[in-house]
Amino acid sequence: MGMAHPEVDPNKPFSGMRVLIAVAIGCALGGVVAYLLKVLVDNSPAEIDLRRLRLFFLMVISSGGLSGLAIETMRQLQSQATDPVYRSTHPYRRRR
Repeated sequence: MGMAHPEVDPNKPFSGMRVLIAVAIGCALGGVVAYLLKVLVDNSPAEIDLRRLRLFFLMVISSGGLSGLAIETMRQLQSQATDPVYRSTHPYRRRR
């Protein structure tokens, strides 16, 4: 129970650069999804206002960036946590 885990390094600082890289990767993936949606909309018979379509694509790309930010931030915070709750071997199984 009181064992120290070797992957926990309390002296390791939070890396903002890794978060920014994750945001860039998330935006790139969001851009790919937005492009695929653009091709889908262009080949459909629907008439959609160009301004609304651009706002929708902006929302998809920014959602990708936000998800990259959230995932990398939580991954770094969890790796720095010293609380044993975050160190369980089965993170989705609750103890009763």
